[in-house]
Amino acid sequence: MNINEVLYLPAKREGLNIGPDEFYCKRRYRTLDGEEAASSFKAKTKEELLDRQKPEIPRFVADWIEEHKQMYSKWDEKSKSDFVFRAIYDLFRFGEDLSTYDFDISDELSKWTTENAYKFITAILFGYTIEKEKLYTVEIPNPNREGRGHAKFVLERQGNKVFLVKRKSKDYYYNKNSNHLTEPEIRKDFDWAWQFAKEVTE
Repeated sequence: MNINEVLYLPAKREGLNIGPDEFYCKRRYRTLDGEEAASSFKAKTKEELLDRQKPEIPRFVADWIEEHKQMYSKWDEKSKSDFVFRAIYDLFRFGEDLSTYDFDISDELSKWTTENAYKFITAILFGYTIEKEKLYTVEIPNPNREGRGHAKFVLERQGNKVFLVKRKSKDYYYNKNSNHLTEPEIRKDFDWAWQFAKEVTE
């Protein structure tokens, strides 16, 4: 069995062995059918090696962690352990969309942490990298538009808000970063327009 096959099977990561040769690493896996498999990589620097072990989390989870870390005067092992305990206790005791004794928990955060509990705890204890969010453009269809005299209506970020605006130039629209929006930005006030979202490709 090769590593490509393992990626499509339920597998448990059994360890990360760091070899003596310039951060040479080998990950060992055991699939549910009992077979062993491994993948390896060679990190160029110690920092790259450490980053390879950090989980990738969404921006909203990172913002939540950073906001609630401020409750602690110093960020040491004891504080991290306390933070993990309180976060997990509140998330599983209180459920969704509640302010608990210690933390504010949204539906979105509760859903993500329930599905990614290990990644969440690892991010608190060992740090994290932030997922690159997908970006979208939204143009509202106008089936009766017949030419250059009829404008397009698009969603555009202006400051901290998203507005429905009129644009005449397609090139101007597609090349503007203010029209490249995340899903939460679109859905916040224009949930009905999500059906017209198109992913931005680089």
